[in-house]
Amino acid sequence: MAEYIIKSRAVFDGRADSCKPLAVWIKDDRIKKLLPYDETNAVPADVPIYDMGDKLVMPSFIDAHTHIFTGAVAASEYVCNTLDACHSEQECVEQMAAYVKAHPGQKRIRGTGWFIGNWTEDRMPDKRSLDAYFPNTPVYLECADAHSMWLNSAALAEAGIRPNPDLANGMIETYPDGELTGMLIEPEAYAPAMEKFMDFTDEEMTEIHRHFKQVLAENGVAGLSEMFAEDYTEETYKKYELLKKLDDEEGLYADVYVYTKLFGYTSFEKFFEMKEKLDSRHFQITGLKGFIDGVTETYTGLLLEPYTDRPDTCGEKLPLWPRAKMQEEITAANEAGIQVRLHCIADGSVRMALDMYEEAEKRTGRKDLRNTIEHIENIHPDDIRRFKELDVVASMQPYHLILSNNDKIVRLGKKRCRYEWPMKSITNTGAAFAVGTDYPVVGLDPFQTIYAAVIRKDADGRISGQNPWEAIDMATVLKGYTYGAAYVYQAEDRTGSIEEGKCANLIVLDQNLFTIDPEMIPDTKVLWNIFEGQTIYDRLNNLAGASGI
Repeated sequence: MAEYIIKSRAVFDGRADSCKPLAVWIKDDRIKKLLPYDETNAVPADVPIYDMGDKLVMPSFIDAHTHIFTGAVAASEYVCNTLDACHSEQECVEQMAAYVKAHPGQKRIRGTGWFIGNWTEDRMPDKRSLDAYFPNTPVYLECADAHSMWLNSAALAEAGIRPNPDLANGMIETYPDGELTGMLIEPEAYAPAMEKFMDFTDEEMTEIHRHFKQVLAENGVAGLSEMFAEDYTEETYKKYELLKKLDDEEGLYADVYVYTKLFGYTSFEKFFEMKEKLDSRHFQITGLKGFIDGVTETYTGLLLEPYTDRPDTCGEKLPLWPRAKMQEEITAANEAGIQVRLHCIADGSVRMALDMYEEAEKRTGRKDLRNTIEHIENIHPDDIRRFKELDVVASMQPYHLILSNNDKIVRLGKKRCRYEWPMKSITNTGAAFAVGTDYPVVGLDPFQTIYAAVIRKDADGRISGQNPWEAIDMATVLKGYTYGAAYVYQAEDRTGSIEEGKCANLIVLDQNLFTIDPEMIPDTKVLWNIFEGQTIYDRLNNLAGASGI
């Protein structure tokens, strides 16, 4: 195994508020020792020393919230993943037509990233525009927010979609005459379509994940998750077993943390059985996930007060699961020692989650499980302090603010938008904070996420949101993207920071994020990526080959 030192005048360790000069001595897969930058003279002559000068050395990124399976597919040649750049339904259709021309012969046409918040028209698309271009081949287009799918007639038929007004949650949209429009809203409604979207042979899926290993390496990501809350079915086992096999045989370039289905269970033998069978070095069944609401764009975000532009509702068919059942299931999970993470977009769902976590703590006496609330796109100010008080982790995705494209000012009104994506308000309380992307809802690129967190501007330099004072500083976002995310995954004892004895997971960047003009953040590149002591990505004159690491 390798032994070498990386030194820099700018090392961020994942815990402090600034950088410091430091030399990181790596042996095998661990950080052996930390030395002062200028005190490496006593190092044996056969231990190579790589001086990075003023380049930033930091822990590898750990993305606190992703969907690795759909994300790997979205990064593959099988999916058109550029629909986020479209500004209308017609542009999306034309983009898909161009994709099909460049990728002929596919039995299904897949796309992801369309979002009405980016469109000039404020209405949902329907199947007719897709049918005009693709009358015979099934087309499955996943919305950027991962809460809606847009299908053509061929896909509706292939997936067996039928009108069903009695769904427990979600909606299968129809025209006034009862005919399907092609819009499926929320996971229960689009589950059959997603099965087709994700239908690949084992060989195809293995190659998809091999390619995605490199995507993660190039972005400096050493930890991510599967947050779809899948059930304990044969299909789920098959999918997970494929990734476990890849890890066992070849090794993964990142730790993968899986969150399975919470709602519907108060006994968790299936969770522990899956964990026993599938846990491997880099693939871990970690906790449970539930969805309280959807998204405000389709009025499925749960508000405390009615929508500004729909005063007849605080959210359609919400919560997505009966509250009494949720309480029993969360309490039972915590009693069994299992962490729970809840999808909560709006102030109503955030309060409900905090209330249920508080009640679970009263019943179980446990505060050590790192129960987490995901997203928190708006909050009532009375609930901000409760994260710290209840030891609940705030898991947030800064780039979602950019994706929203100021949509919430229409849905929620100016007063409530004072508390949209309230990252600074929450972190100022000292609450545990984790940063992620929700990839493939938005891109995996960490530097776009960091830029959104510290500048709150879009790619064109326009301020996003109604509260720019909720921007956070560089140290806060990087801590959330390293140690904070490791803390959520209950893995901070071995990763997430540069400390003696921990895994040697670190990256070298081409510029120092703490000292550059913030407008340059999105241009940052990973130069060198070390995972468990081994080089997995190298743009620095082939250091891996030169050193044998």
